[in-house]
Amino acid sequence: MIVRDFLDIIESLAPKDLALEWDNSGLQVGDPSAPVRRVALALDATSDVILQATKAKCQLLITHHPLIFKPVKRLTPNDPRTRPAFLAIAGGLAVISAHTNWDMVDVAQRLAEVMGLVDCRPLCLAGRNMLKLVVFVPGSHEEKVRRAAFAAGAGRIGNYPDCFFKAHGLGGFKVPLDGKPFLGEPGKEEIANEARLEIILPPEKRDEVAHAVKAAHPYEEPAFEFYGVTSTVPGLGAVGRWEKPLAPRELGAFLSERLKTPGLWGGAPPQGEVARVATLPGSGGGDFILEAKGAGADLYVTGEISHHDSLLAREVNLPVFLAGHFESEYPSLSRLAETITSAAAKLGRITVTVLGESPSIRHNL
Repeated sequence: MIVRDFLDIIESLAPKDLALEWDNSGLQVGDPSAPVRRVALALDATSDVILQATKAKCQLLITHHPLIFKPVKRLTPNDPRTRPAFLAIAGGLAVISAHTNWDMVDVAQRLAEVMGLVDCRPLCLAGRNMLKLVVFVPGSHEEKVRRAAFAAGAGRIGNYPDCFFKAHGLGGFKVPLDGKPFLGEPGKEEIANEARLEIILPPEKRDEVAHAVKAAHPYEEPAFEFYGVTSTVPGLGAVGRWEKPLAPRELGAFLSERLKTPGLWGGAPPQGEVARVATLPGSGGGDFILEAKGAGADLYVTGEISHHDSLLAREVNLPVFLAGHFESEYPSLSRLAETITSAAAKLGRITVTVLGESPSIRHNL
């Protein structure tokens, strides 16, 4: 396997275009064509983590938080801001980060599972810019064209591959006098039984899909077009409930045991039984507090918020449990490791290890 194989696996799990505009997910350093036999996973690409990975003879490190967040002018070992990237390059270690794109599909869901929440839904729905292919093809070649589009990267909706819509109708055209038409006689009008196929695809796959459709289509001039559409994706955070509501006196011990952290309380004091819980791992201040309140949450669990966000939560009478940025996001690494291991096993023998890192930053704990 090579680095690019893992980029493709992550793209299938959490497409890069789900990432927020300010993010820097994807390949951080390394050669996409470099061979990979051992992979390490970690939340942060710190110097300690990179040294652990190179000592374990890994060729690839996959992290949640990006190795490079802001543009840099130089890479030197003496600058603490660039030392991790320098060490990775010096050690021949490629680094891939799956940040807010992975947040969109799993991080909050995993934390909700750890807390024992049921009937979960996203806290904030998000829109993803997509294209829809519409192509008209005779029934005899409908499956061939459809399969070609799928092979070129079209047809995936969430975890479901090879999705399409098909309707039957009549297509009419006048056959040109020159050329070798698939149907009809030169100079005469032809009416053909055709299928209308509609298939979703990411914008970056447009050219590949267009070439594949043309190559598989029997007509000299196939009729097809792309439309811009917005699809709904899970989005950030999660809202669920406990089957058995908890009393305020039980909350602290329950959450500390489940999340493996003593945590801190912010916002308003818990009052009455708590059943409905909103969660957003990492930094969940600002509008997310209002989203949690609007979702009817009795409690909001996040990693960290500012002093003024705590005042905002108190203003709307919402209790907030602060688990720590690292502690609230770390559980999702096990899910990422499982899915990458499963996908990589189909391509070759590979070793995937979640590093036993210690939190490099513990806010308010």
